[in-house]
Amino acid sequence: MITAWGAFYLLWTILCYFIAKKFFMRTQKIYFSPIIIVPIFSIALILIMHHQFQDYYHYTQYLVAMLGPITVAFAIPVFRYRKMIRQYFKVLILSSGMAMLVGIFSSWALATMFDFEEIVKNSLLARSISIPFALILTEKVGGSISLIPLFTVITGLVGMLFGDLILLWMRFKNRISYGTAFGNGAHAMGIARARQRHELEGVIASLSMIISGIIMVLFAPIIVAMIKIWF
Repeated sequence: MITAWGAFYLLWTILCYFIAKKFFMRTQKIYFSPIIIVPIFSIALILIMHHQFQDYYHYTQYLVAMLGPITVAFAIPVFRYRKMIRQYFKVLILSSGMAMLVGIFSSWALATMFDFEEIVKNSLLARSISIPFALILTEKVGGSISLIPLFTVITGLVGMLFGDLILLWMRFKNRISYGTAFGNGAHAMGIARARQRHELEGVIASLSMIISGIIMVLFAPIIVAMIKIWF
């Protein structure tokens, strides 16, 4: 049941999103991206109101519930760009598969090195895919429904902010490679940055994110179980 605070926080989140989106579309500046502005404004409001994050999450759970239909909607671009998928099938599958393995093993190794708790370690495993896929993976790997979105957003934000510098440092110019890098490394935020750079990069990034998410959901639980047995 929506209370007065619930309605307020729900409208606040939606309003912040549209304002940030308007500024982002007008300026094309990364720091006006909704994924950055909305959390900052929301955290500031929670602190001012002396509320807890759990309260905000409870009031805005209706937005979180939309992630299920959004996950199903990912099938639309897959169908729309099926010709491009066939054309770059090997690149998309190989890059997405390698990104999954690197993401899982690097997260597990670093979490083990710093002796993180089991639930934190499990939550880090899904950080390199978009939130809808990550939430599906949560139950399968024993992660936290609160931590996985946080780690996912941080990963995407870092990839979006520093992706250009890394690709520039590599001195390898190929829009297909750039698109797969942004899609696999920074998921939704990487797609936003890739689209700013070039239309082809944006399309490839979108397909890479979807394919990596599907691969992660299907095979990550098996790989994680094997890692836990071996190590």
